[in-house]
Amino acid sequence: MQSEEGWLSAREPGGFRAALLAFTLAQALLIVGQAWLLSTAISAVLVDGRPVSDMAPSLFALLAVLLGRAAADAARGWYASGVAARVRAELRPRLFRQIARAGPGYASRAGAGALTTTLIEQVDLLEKWYGRFLPQRIAASVIIPVLLLAVLWQDWLAGLFLALAAPLIPLFMILVGWGAEQASREQQRELVRLGGVFLDRLRGLDTIRRFGSEEHELGRLAQLIERFRERTFAVLKIAFLSTAVLEFFSAVAIAAVAIYVGLGLLDYIQFGPASSLTLQSGLFVLLLAPEFFLPLRQLSQAWHDRADSLAAAGGIRAVLEAPAARPEPERPANIEPGRACRVEVADLTLSRPGRGSVLNGIAFCAEPGERLLIRGPSGGGKSTLLDLVGGFLAPDSGSILIDRVDLERIDSGSLTALRGWMGQQGGLFEGTLADNIRLADPDADEAALTAALSAAGLKDWTSHLPQGLDTPIRSSGEGVSGGQARRILLARALLRPRSLLLLDEPTASLDVETAGELWKTLADLSRRGGPTMLCASHDPAACQWADRVLELAGGQLREVSP
Repeated sequence: MQSEEGWLSAREPGGFRAALLAFTLAQALLIVGQAWLLSTAISAVLVDGRPVSDMAPSLFALLAVLLGRAAADAARGWYASGVAARVRAELRPRLFRQIARAGPGYASRAGAGALTTTLIEQVDLLEKWYGRFLPQRIAASVIIPVLLLAVLWQDWLAGLFLALAAPLIPLFMILVGWGAEQASREQQRELVRLGGVFLDRLRGLDTIRRFGSEEHELGRLAQLIERFRERTFAVLKIAFLSTAVLEFFSAVAIAAVAIYVGLGLLDYIQFGPASSLTLQSGLFVLLLAPEFFLPLRQLSQAWHDRADSLAAAGGIRAVLEAPAARPEPERPANIEPGRACRVEVADLTLSRPGRGSVLNGIAFCAEPGERLLIRGPSGGGKSTLLDLVGGFLAPDSGSILIDRVDLERIDSGSLTALRGWMGQQGGLFEGTLADNIRLADPDADEAALTAALSAAGLKDWTSHLPQGLDTPIRSSGEGVSGGQARRILLARALLRPRSLLLLDEPTASLDVETAGELWKTLADLSRRGGPTMLCASHDPAACQWADRVLELAGGQLREVSP
């Protein structure tokens, strides 16, 4: 199985590392040039006694090198940040499509809050990998050898000091990195959990307030926040500890080089190249020593970014590798949507981890235009059965035929055009009334909108709205009654002709009068040659609406009298 680091590397655009290498190599050569020009100029003034005015060409060259170094560093950062932004921009739609392919069952199990955290927080953390850690790792692998060669060329003994001290820092980084990566993974898990709980509590805020449970829920949130704080501080402790130790090693190594150069210039050391040290060569080595350790120090700081990015990559991969709700057929069958269809279900079984067998040997047949009601206890599998018939889930075994065509042979596009769905949740989105209805068909014209509104019994209501179809709708349903919200969902499902309409608790949370009006609208739609309807509901009035009633209990389905 590919590691998280390999997975992140596979997301890189072509030429990314080559471009970073070019920027970094230019930066390394400019560092050498800067040290050489500066040491030469100082030596010429102090040792050779040349006037400062004669050093104007060298000083202008030094200024050009400094500007070039700053430009190379800025270009490298700009390029890396651009690539990071591009990777994130490409990844979010892909994640969204994968969540859609995995179906509502996966979204329900994973949790909307956790998926939201993955889409936003964890994707943003990849900036640390592409924009900070990877460029810094390449910088360390390029700048350090170049500077070491320059120091060895000038004074091999000073270069030996640097070469012996350099491995200590990566070694300690690796040791610390093991603990930092584990701490970051635990922090990410707490962040995902905290995000999910926050979203759930915000959605249920009205219910929490009505039951007077604000203080209790605040206490639970406080506990989760405290746990997240502890995980965050665990990561910071490792970061500060490692930074202090690495700074210590760097300072000791630079001090050793400085002592060697100083004693060599004072003729206290006569070993090797020390006897031939000059002010220019000694300054050149001293100026390069801090630059030699700077990439390693910066890499040690970015090493914790690596841990955060790898932890985030694990969460993102888990979503991207989620199995599709149903496989796409290799040879899709042609099926004509728009007219009421016949639905045949035979020997349908489905099991769930921790629940065992949810559906066992389910079989029934719905004739074209028939209104079929599925009732039973809560948690008995009614919504799951609708999801299977709608193609949102794949069964363990059994068959579902739509007009004698196996559901497995119908591709997602044809299935979307074939069936409509109206769930028990609000399902409204921020936007206009027309935007909410057009969710089922973004290209629908005004005539199709009017027909859908009429079929859902909303035409008179919308005609009295000051802004008509441009009336803004809130996701909370504010300003819209429960019955109107349900009819908007029905209009969305009927925006284009459907062969099959799936209704999951369509009258949930509605009062008796409003629910009765909605059942009447659905019955009128059926009498006008509407689609075949499969409905899961607890509403007693649904029995009067249905042509046939099926009872689902204990994973078994049997027909009962209305």
